[in-house]
Amino acid sequence: MGLDTNEHEQQDTDFIMSNTAATSPAWDYLIVTASNELQARAYTTQLSLRQQLGLLPTIGTALVVADPGGKRVGSGGSTLFCLIEVLQREAKRYGVNLGDWTGVERLLKAVRVLIIHAGGDSRRLPAYGPCGKIFVPVPGESKSALGLSLFDRQLPIFAALPDHGAGDGQVVVTSGDALIQFDASEVRLAPSGITALGDYATPEAASKHGVFCVEPDGATRLYLQKPKPEEQVRLGAINNAGKSVLDIGVMSFDGSTAAALLKAFEVQADAAGHLAFSPRMEQAVMNQGLDIYREVLCALGRDATVAHHRSQAKSAGSAWAPELLAAMFSILNRMPLRTQVLSRCSFLHFGTTRQLIQSGHTLVRQDLGTLPADGQLLLNNAREERGGVTGKNCWVEGCRLDALLTLAGDNVVVGIDVVAPLQLQPGQCLDVVEGFSRSQQPGFFIRPHGIGDTFKDPAVAKGTFCGQPILEWLAAVGAEPADIWEAAIPADKYSLWDARVFPVVREATGYRDWLWMFNPAQATPEQKRAFLAADRYSSAEIALQANQDAFYERRAQLRRA
Repeated sequence: MGLDTNEHEQQDTDFIMSNTAATSPAWDYLIVTASNELQARAYTTQLSLRQQLGLLPTIGTALVVADPGGKRVGSGGSTLFCLIEVLQREAKRYGVNLGDWTGVERLLKAVRVLIIHAGGDSRRLPAYGPCGKIFVPVPGESKSALGLSLFDRQLPIFAALPDHGAGDGQVVVTSGDALIQFDASEVRLAPSGITALGDYATPEAASKHGVFCVEPDGATRLYLQKPKPEEQVRLGAINNAGKSVLDIGVMSFDGSTAAALLKAFEVQADAAGHLAFSPRMEQAVMNQGLDIYREVLCALGRDATVAHHRSQAKSAGSAWAPELLAAMFSILNRMPLRTQVLSRCSFLHFGTTRQLIQSGHTLVRQDLGTLPADGQLLLNNAREERGGVTGKNCWVEGCRLDALLTLAGDNVVVGIDVVAPLQLQPGQCLDVVEGFSRSQQPGFFIRPHGIGDTFKDPAVAKGTFCGQPILEWLAAVGAEPADIWEAAIPADKYSLWDARVFPVVREATGYRDWLWMFNPAQATPEQKRAFLAADRYSSAEIALQANQDAFYERRAQLRRA
């Protein structure tokens, strides 16, 4: 798929922030990936603000690259599109012909690129769908006008990674959905090939992720994707201490390896000089998606074979045709893969509603050495004299507190105006998001839910709403599945993410009329009729209808207040 540089530069999701410092930046490019143009615009605004405030001093050009056409292309596909974007820019800057592969390699050996993958729907964290997981607010003292986000905690760690060597170039690929904490100064990158970072874990914990089979010198024999413990035993992934090497999702490769990666997926210049996939690879990437851990890393390692690559990829859900996997294997397997096991590494996930509280507590302990006895996490709120929060083990963010908010525990409250006393029971969560209705009328989406609701689990399995099975909740209010889910969604795919159960109201304080949704069995006939007649939305729709500018402006106003 060709990318026309002139056209691409005109897209408002491709906003460039140029570092005007006289000295050369440590990183020529910082790229944050997005799943669609709407998300990309929001990410772009956040990067721009940080650039203007001088918070990205080590970055030359910061930009956002969205999956083309809003079609999810996977971490591998997104990485390739990022490399293509860098090459188009560098070729234009220096007048290099991208049809000359030596020129392509020369360009990639002259830049350092940091790619943070952040495209996602936040299905398990609905309150922060507008900002995406990477810009979720997190505890910590901010010395700027902006509050701290997960991105602000991540970037200094990734930016401190060493390079492969002068003139070798560098591409670092990582994920923006968790705070991975480690000492970047202990990392030693191989001058060529891929260096991946790992951490020791129990075979049971490692079975949910990628696993490296590593020699004592760091050379990697095999890469396994979510292997069961018995498979880890069979393939020699477990050391004498009974630990496996877990892939933490951070890898770095030199410019020559980046060029080889493009070649493996048949990226080449078209007649107009724009880089494009071959037709067969374009079709596979766009239709099946390309996962860098599944289709790429499983092909690497000294003992990897075509059969191993195909088996690992398929067991992890790959839909790529065997002949295409074999074609890419012939190039990928030549890439040296080295694993460095970190001496100390920790993960803090902010991917679910419950993890906001759990990981937030951990961050506060790390920063302050202790945690308030009530376990309250209060971020980006404005409190009047009569306002405040009482309760324990809770997360309250982006709220105006003009009256007392009483929380019984395990509560997450985001974006609400408390103008009269409000009390929530254990596990009850509430967020209010400003946005637009289907007819583009301004309003506020009201989203009550339970702390254990995942939003992605099928209703026929363990999907819940406000802490009870979704279908039981609907029955309690007299609703049929046809009232809630679109006809195109099969019954076995019904989930809270696609369920049109969240009303939109004219006033921000209108959420009070819908608090009965926490206990549908106690709803009055009038409330049930109001629900069935309401203009209701799914979280999938709210992610697209939310007013992202208003989301951030609210936080800015609250911080000023």
